[in-house]
Amino acid sequence: MGQVRSCWSCKGPLESAFFCPTCEAIQPPDPAQDHFAFFELERGFEVDLERLESRFHELQQLFHPDRFAVESAKARRFSLEQATRLNEGRQTLQDPLLRAEYLLKLLAGDAEIDAKGAQDPAFLMEVIELRETLEELDPEADDIWDRIEALRDEVSALAAQEIEQLKGAFGRYDGDSQWHTVMARHTDRLRYHRKFLEEVDRLEERLF
Repeated sequence: MGQVRSCWSCKGPLESAFFCPTCEAIQPPDPAQDHFAFFELERGFEVDLERLESRFHELQQLFHPDRFAVESAKARRFSLEQATRLNEGRQTLQDPLLRAEYLLKLLAGDAEIDAKGAQDPAFLMEVIELRETLEELDPEADDIWDRIEALRDEVSALAAQEIEQLKGAFGRYDGDSQWHTVMARHTDRLRYHRKFLEEVDRLEERLF
């Protein structure tokens, strides 16, 4: 059983990660609480985004600086820290890539995972072919915009496939560390596709 936290103000036991039930003082973020618990969500790759957004707005009101304008400097600092944690958690859980990276860190801890070494030849060939396609785009071609859009659609579809693979991998996770490599491999692929799409966007901006 974990150690019971105490209120910084009245020293009473805490039942909430946010406010003291005795003196109602706002508390500093609990380092033992992960983003999923912070938003009262089940820990997993598939997240109820509607619930996430609803909880975000609820907590945003609770931590709003105006509510602590006449409080002590410590209370104002804690409200800012909670608001910062709120925004960081929302950003992480909203985004499939950031969510996968974060969840893998929670599950694997500091264990070394060689995702790149686990990549299969087919994916490495895919990387080479996509890179060649991007480099061979002719800015002067009449159909350059169609080619850029087709490339974006292709890579977006590949990224969507990796998200589905991550859903399956995290969903079947049973504590076996071998799954860490599987999760890391698909996370690494999704990261590559995301960066590639950013390159496509930059190319389009240069040509526009």
